[in-house]
Amino acid sequence: MLKNTIYFLVLALFVSACTLEPEEFEASKGTADFTKTIFLGNSLTAGYSSGELYQSAQMESFPAIVAQSLIDAGFMESFKQPLMPNETGFGKRLKLGYSTDCTGATSLGPVGYGVDPDLVAAGTSIAADGPFQNLGVPGAQVSHLLYSGYATLNPYFGRFASAADATILGEAVAQNPTFTVLWIGNNDVLGYATSGGVAPITPTTTFAGSLDAIVSTLDALGSKGVLCNIPDVTSTAFFTTVPYNPIPLTSQGNVDALTAAYANYNTAAAAQGLDLIEWTLGANAMVIEDPTNFAGMRQIKPGELVRLDIPQDSIKCYGWGTQVPVPGEYVLTSDELAEIETAVDNFNASIAAVAADYGWAVVDMNGMLEDIANNGRRIEGKTYTIDFVTGGVFSLDGIHLTGNGNAIVANEIIETINTNYNASIPKVMVSNYSGLVFP
Repeated sequence: MLKNTIYFLVLALFVSACTLEPEEFEASKGTADFTKTIFLGNSLTAGYSSGELYQSAQMESFPAIVAQSLIDAGFMESFKQPLMPNETGFGKRLKLGYSTDCTGATSLGPVGYGVDPDLVAAGTSIAADGPFQNLGVPGAQVSHLLYSGYATLNPYFGRFASAADATILGEAVAQNPTFTVLWIGNNDVLGYATSGGVAPITPTTTFAGSLDAIVSTLDALGSKGVLCNIPDVTSTAFFTTVPYNPIPLTSQGNVDALTAAYANYNTAAAAQGLDLIEWTLGANAMVIEDPTNFAGMRQIKPGELVRLDIPQDSIKCYGWGTQVPVPGEYVLTSDELAEIETAVDNFNASIAAVAADYGWAVVDMNGMLEDIANNGRRIEGKTYTIDFVTGGVFSLDGIHLTGNGNAIVANEIIETINTNYNASIPKVMVSNYSGLVFP
């Protein structure tokens, strides 16, 4: 009887513990004023996803997510985005679908969205619906935020700019913001990376000067805020999905034929103390263009990166990487990777310095993405990684984010605000936002 009494007492305590109400969260704005919060940046801020800017992706942009938390807490007046009129934007959107390659094999991967875009609707001005608090503009570099006339060069800005000679920064200043979230600079190095080292990297002095001009202008209005630093662009799915050695050789005859084809090259390379082009059964490194090599080509090395959008049919059926060197635009060599690393380090040092000068906080997006890349991040029972399609963070273009990815970014921003402004802004449930849609 005593044993049964103890059993039911323990059970009652267990049930009681399981049904306790959670402690109520008390939101606090701390030392910040979020009344008029503005978000400035590029495509990441705009909500660009899977190759295009479209309405449902904008609704899950990280500014929309952060703003909703601020509005729910009673700290922000309102939030408006320059929404696209439909789900196709300017026509570059991707979706997951099945396609058949040059060998006749069918597989699941990114394909065109399959709906003709309404370019007139996408480009029609909606300036009369402004002002807008999400001022993210796809394609923008740091200096573009200051450039009068940028609206005539970039249709994503032109469609909501208040005037043809307006600046992105001017659109923010006109609203007299009390708080600003600024994430800019990715495109100042991304163009170099995605072109395989062809497009120029913004000089550090230009980057630092433009950034200081932006923040000093906002700070003079009394706005405080956070600056997001720049992730290493080579940690994105765009650069980590295609391996350096995607050439499978299953026949010794093919190995021997390729070895014979490069015999003269290898003789000359050996005489100069250079690496040989070698072939074995199994996975093999691609032959790539390299203008610094005596023959203008060599085999790619481990650690060098290949773009996600390299034409797979060219590898499978048309000799790319074996008989034909892969064009340099699809590859980041070790020298190019070193230039990217230096630029990212210099840009992030500038971001930290400007933030310190004006008393703004820094959101360490670089550290966040590096952690996800190296370790994954366990959130609400799911592990998020940078793996293409399956990782949950990146959209189908391999650079921009899913709704889940934007929620992770939003929580990183909220955490930085809470820490540096003694605030208590509620974070969001990442699982409440969308990932990729499978057919």
